[in-house]
Amino acid sequence: MATRKASYWRKMVLIYLIVIMAVIFALFPIYWMIRSSLTPNKIMYEVNPAIIPRQLTLNHYKELFTETTFMRYFKNSLYVATLTTLISIVISVLASYSLTRLRFRFRPLVSRSIILSYLLPAAVLFIPMHVLISRLGFIDTKNALLIVYPTFTIPYCCYMLISYFRTIPASIEEAALIDGCSYLQVLRKIILPIAAPGIAVVMTFSFTLAWKEFLYALVLTTSPSEQTVTIGIASFRFSDQYIWGLLMSSSVIASIPTMFLYLLSQKFMIGGLTAGSVKS
Repeated sequence: MATRKASYWRKMVLIYLIVIMAVIFALFPIYWMIRSSLTPNKIMYEVNPAIIPRQLTLNHYKELFTETTFMRYFKNSLYVATLTTLISIVISVLASYSLTRLRFRFRPLVSRSIILSYLLPAAVLFIPMHVLISRLGFIDTKNALLIVYPTFTIPYCCYMLISYFRTIPASIEEAALIDGCSYLQVLRKIILPIAAPGIAVVMTFSFTLAWKEFLYALVLTTSPSEQTVTIGIASFRFSDQYIWGLLMSSSVIASIPTMFLYLLSQKFMIGGLTAGSVKS
């Protein structure tokens, strides 16, 4: 008995050590970003910086908000990411439901094509995209990103939602169809409430993909008034000189929308899972 207890506690200690190390590994970059954003320059550039700075300051945030145009980049990203997410969700919900429940020719081909289009890297497509956007007359506008971003967010959303819709029993829809509902009514009144947790997750990832995108924003927009937050953060680097205070403080501000959305979607997911589709 004593040997079993000792073995059990050794396993638990080992598990907790691994978990603690993993948490530190994951959270330390976030801590260092926040720490650097609050550290004065004279301390930040020391040869051996301390883990906990001996002095804190808000001067980097003050400079960021008063002496730079960072908030304009922030607003542009918020505009692009929000509209991209809405467009992606509407199209992907309709497409995923159709591919899951409706029967038509070339349905497997369309489904595979969606997955393959998501696998194509942006580095391969940004030149054709630049040519297309130039011919459409949207070059150097943030609306150009609204055309390009759905090309990788919609395939991702469809891939995730197709898997989620397949887990919903078809018998629920068949009963509604027998009662006289159309496919759109079934989707709106039955499928969407049940699939709300999955849609919340997909919305969160779609927003994150659009928010953090860099390459297309760099290639398709050149005016500071049209560029997004990722370009704004990169603008605080001049040749081989890094303005770490502004880089870290802008990174903290840029992290807030996605962090807030993850927390919000987590609560929504819990509510959707507990509500379910069972009548009380």
